[in-house]
Amino acid sequence: MAVLRELLLQPELPALWNNVASSLLMVLFYRAVTEFAGWLRVRFGMAAQSRQILQMSLSAAVVFWPLFDTSEWSWRLNAILPSALLARILYKAKLNDPEDMDVQNLSRSSSPSELLFGPLQLCCVMIWLGLYQFMTQEAAILAAAIGVGDGLAPMIGSRYGRHFYHMPFSGRKTMEGSIVGVFLGTSIACYLYAYMMGIPIPPLRYVLVYGFVAAVVEGTSPGNFDNMSTALVMHFSLDKVHEWLPP
Repeated sequence: MAVLRELLLQPELPALWNNVASSLLMVLFYRAVTEFAGWLRVRFGMAAQSRQILQMSLSAAVVFWPLFDTSEWSWRLNAILPSALLARILYKAKLNDPEDMDVQNLSRSSSPSELLFGPLQLCCVMIWLGLYQFMTQEAAILAAAIGVGDGLAPMIGSRYGRHFYHMPFSGRKTMEGSIVGVFLGTSIACYLYAYMMGIPIPPLRYVLVYGFVAAVVEGTSPGNFDNMSTALVMHFSLDKVHEWLPP
């Protein structure tokens, strides 16, 4: 990432063009992952895994943020990827075609209406992070929780889950998915994203609490609203964590 930053942030390259190039790089990255996920789905029948891979790759777009030049307004172009994906999701949901490639890649059941829940919520959160939490610890933490943590949970649970639980408003979950997927996934991704973004890395005790909060919220949220629920609870709990665990 440091090499890419040096290549893009050249003195003779205007900020606008640098930021356009950076946003296009994000789009190309996601497009490449989309093709890979589609190949996995067609070649190996990994429909559920392709959705989770795309979920994690969208949240990983935060690692491209250091490439943007913040000297002018165009740094906000970092939100182009989730904005374009949001528009595409709404369009594909309106078409209502279960055979559409995006519908099959982004949904668990090839139902167009499913795009209006998890995928749409993820795009909205990523847009908000890109515009209002750019290059902050909160962006790294929330992207780790709703992208990697929530994305890994069903992958771990479906393959290794042996201990099931069911909360009143949520679907059936596994302890393995919540602990290994959400808790550890969020904690590790939080470190990784903060490091790659070049921002201060939160202390370990904070990261572990963030992972715990994400696991609890994901495990108790209504099935179709876990992304938004996790993002909201994490957003309003960050300051509380600092109060409970002073430096």
